[in-house]
Amino acid sequence: MGLTRPKKVLTSNLAQGSSFLTSLPAGSVLQVVHRDHNPLFSTTSTSFVDITNFNVTITPSSTSSKIFLSIHSTMSTTSGHSDIRLTRSIGGATATTTGFVGDQEVGSRVASTFHQYTHPSFNTTWDMPVYSITFLDSPNTTSAIVYQLQGAVPYSATYTLYINRQSSDANASYSARNRSSITAMEIKG
Repeated sequence: MGLTRPKKVLTSNLAQGSSFLTSLPAGSVLQVVHRDHNPLFSTTSTSFVDITNFNVTITPSSTSSKIFLSIHSTMSTTSGHSDIRLTRSIGGATATTTGFVGDQEVGSRVASTFHQYTHPSFNTTWDMPVYSITFLDSPNTTSAIVYQLQGAVPYSATYTLYINRQSSDANASYSARNRSSITAMEIKG
């Protein structure tokens, strides 16, 4: 039984704008950017603040490209409400939430991507659910796009939002630390 050598793949044609990319059919994945978010994060801010290093930057090769986003986040809250939202900044412009948060008849409600409520009567200090969502964005640009997650406790600064840990963070076998992630894929339009 002889060994078969792998075929050499020429990578010189993989650069953006090459004939290789233009020959791919619509729906092809052109690039993938991924970030594991491992650090612990907490906030008592009633206004949304950036979650440190919970972002990705991707530069589409064409204005017709779509960006497929996959987000997985663990969050916990001490007896109250907490929210996470996704923002998008194109070419260094001010970040917006358009298309990434609930925006139907908001009124006094918080427009967010993820929301958690922990009732003080229940022992939920060990609860740390994983929230996941996917988006298909049509940014219509070839400028760098930053997708950033932000967190807040809009109802009261007496609450605390935690990322990647439980609100009761005991150093014991019944406690856990998790990892969140965000992935952006350029999809040929």
